[in-house]
Amino acid sequence: MKRKVLLCLLLCWTVLLSGCNGHSEPDLPVAPDYAQSEAWFGGGIGEGRDYDVFYIVPTCVFDWRDADGDVCHYMDVYEPSHRASVDGPIRLARGIFADEANFFAPYYRQITIESWTESDEVIESRFAVAYADIEAAFRYYVENLNDGRPFVLAGHSQGGKAVIELLCRDMADSLYARLIAAYPLGYPVRDTDVSPYLIPAASADDTGVYVTFSSVSSPDRLTELLSGSRTAINPLNWRTDSRPGTKEEHLGTVFTSVDGSIVSEEAHVISAYLDDATEALVVSGIDPAAYYEPALADLFPVGNYHVVELNFFYRNLQRNVKDRAAAFFAAQAAQ
Repeated sequence: MKRKVLLCLLLCWTVLLSGCNGHSEPDLPVAPDYAQSEAWFGGGIGEGRDYDVFYIVPTCVFDWRDADGDVCHYMDVYEPSHRASVDGPIRLARGIFADEANFFAPYYRQITIESWTESDEVIESRFAVAYADIEAAFRYYVENLNDGRPFVLAGHSQGGKAVIELLCRDMADSLYARLIAAYPLGYPVRDTDVSPYLIPAASADDTGVYVTFSSVSSPDRLTELLSGSRTAINPLNWRTDSRPGTKEEHLGTVFTSVDGSIVSEEAHVISAYLDDATEALVVSGIDPAAYYEPALADLFPVGNYHVVELNFFYRNLQRNVKDRAAAFFAAQAAQ
C-alpha cells in the first residue's frame, strides 16, 4: 500500500519523460504574469484569515520537448500537464502549512529534475530563471495580496532554495518584522548563504527564524546536492542537538491523493536524531526500500527520504506552523 501511495505521489510530481537527448537550447517558456490569477494556484485568492503562507513548490517536472523538438529544462506554467504535475504537491503543502492561514503559491518556471544532476554552474544558471519568477511573484504578493498581514515563507527542495534566496536577497527590516517563520525544507543553508534574516530555529516556537532538515536512513545517504547545511532542527522534538526524537513525539505521517484528500495516515512510527557531523536527520522506524524510486536514483539513493519527508512529518510540521504563529501574535499583543 505504501509503495502504491509513493508511486502515486511521484506521478503527481512529474510529467512523463519525453526524450532528453537533444542538444539545442530552446526558447524559454513564457514568463508568468502574476497580475493574472492564472499564474497562481487557486487564483491567488485569500480566505480572510489572520496570516498568510507564501509557498514555493518543489521540482515536479522532467525535461520535455517543445514544438521544435528541442529539450526544455524549465516548467511551462501555462501547459496543463505541467500544472497538473505540481498541483498535487501544492495541495499537500497547503494541508501542512495553511490549515489556518491564507495560502498563496505561484506557478513558476522551475528547473527540471534532470537539471539537478548537472554541475553547480549549470544549476545556478538555470535556477536564475526560476528565481526571477519567484522574486516577481513575491514582490507582487507583498504589494498586492498580503495587505500587511504577518506571513510564513515555505518551500521544499527547489522551493526551499528559493526561500533561502528570498531571505538573502529580497527581505527588508519592515517586511521581516511580519515574518512569522521561514521553512526552507529539504535544502541546506550553507555558510555561503549570508543574511541578517537567516536566523536558525532553536526551539518549537521562536519566530523570525528558519526551519530546515534533510531526512535519511543513515548519514551516508545524504547526497552532495543536499549536504553542507550549517544547521538543522529535529521536527519531532524541535531540538538542534543529537538528542533523539521518539516515536511518541511523531504526530503523524500523511499521504494524500492528487486532490489533497488523505489516503493514509499513521502516527508514532518514526523516531529521528540529528547527526552531529552532517546535520542530517537520521530517521528510524521505516523500511528504506519502501520509499525508494528507481526513476530518481541519480538524485536520491535508497535511504534518502527527500521526496517524502513532508509526508513523514506532516502533522508535526502542521502543528509547528500554528505554534509559531500563536507565539508571533502573543508577542505582538504583549508589545
